[in-house]
Amino acid sequence: MAWTKKANSAMFKGANWNTLIKKVSNCTPELAKRIAIKDPKISFFFFCREAMILENLGDKGIFRAGDAVFFSGEPWYGSAPQCDSYEKTGMSVAYVNVENIQTPGCYTMADGSAAVDVVCIFAANINNMPFPAGSFQLAPNTKVPNGYPYVVGSQGYVNLTAATIQKLQNKGITVLLTLLNNHDYSGWSEFPDAATATNFAQQLKEVVNRLGLDGIDIDDEYSKSTDPNPSSLVMVTTIMKELMPDIIISKALFDDAQYFTPTYKNRTLVDNLTYGWEMSYGVPPEYILPTYYGLGMAKDTLVCGFSSGHPSSSPSNDVSWLKENGYEGIMVYAFQDQPNVALLGDLVNYWNGDGNWNKIPNCP
Repeated sequence: MAWTKKANSAMFKGANWNTLIKKVSNCTPELAKRIAIKDPKISFFFFCREAMILENLGDKGIFRAGDAVFFSGEPWYGSAPQCDSYEKTGMSVAYVNVENIQTPGCYTMADGSAAVDVVCIFAANINNMPFPAGSFQLAPNTKVPNGYPYVVGSQGYVNLTAATIQKLQNKGITVLLTLLNNHDYSGWSEFPDAATATNFAQQLKEVVNRLGLDGIDIDDEYSKSTDPNPSSLVMVTTIMKELMPDIIISKALFDDAQYFTPTYKNRTLVDNLTYGWEMSYGVPPEYILPTYYGLGMAKDTLVCGFSSGHPSSSPSNDVSWLKENGYEGIMVYAFQDQPNVALLGDLVNYWNGDGNWNKIPNCP
């Protein structure tokens, strides 16, 4: 739901082009949407269907078919029959299990574009050896020293391929893999040192590259450890940024203020997270999101979570508050369950107006 299309338009040649972030060639509108989601500072872009020259801009004003041009700030549109502009209006996120990964791609806005912007595949796991029954290593080509944790998946991940991911990405949907602690003494807050964190980040890089993922989502729950390392999260995410500078790193947030204070290589968790989705389901957003804004996260990186199992007393009021206060969007957990499909549909319609949640016929 993130993008409102303005046909036959581009940034006006007489506008202030200092807000230009970058130009990407050989693009499509769907790829451009995923590129823009990776950088919360991008607020709009235009895509050239045909070549265009804006003479007063010199070399910067030469655009070829397939160019996507990204900006921050407010747009100043000018007529451009060769191009279409896309302005960010909010973001919808769906957590879904791997068996139902294509379901979020079955819903469209009134204009036919994807109604779900980000899919988090829930969830692969962090585990020490021996793995839980039925689990297997997702990064078999990365050597893991004795005693270090592994990236593992259940049997549902056996058939997960880059082609599976691309089916969603071809619709303009960003795809992340959630990594969840899994009831042993390993976990996101349990990396004791940089060597252990680096090896885990190398495993993640193998998985990201093999599957063509847009990023990694962090869910730091269900470790059995009673002595977490306060610097673990900032350490491992800093190393992830070093190894994979172009990916999204998001986090499911819940009472996480203590993790935003530690530093590693002069960075904090705020510096490393692209987005955070708050999962205090049923709690009005005005009671939870300002905490993270106060810790340094920008409003356009913060999303409010919803779940039919812990319903909000007024989802429409929640959406109104989020929009009025400049927060980024909405997230729904367990999208494989029909009540949560219906819930996200309601939220998308509250955000964008009725008629913006439509099921594609014969879609799974």
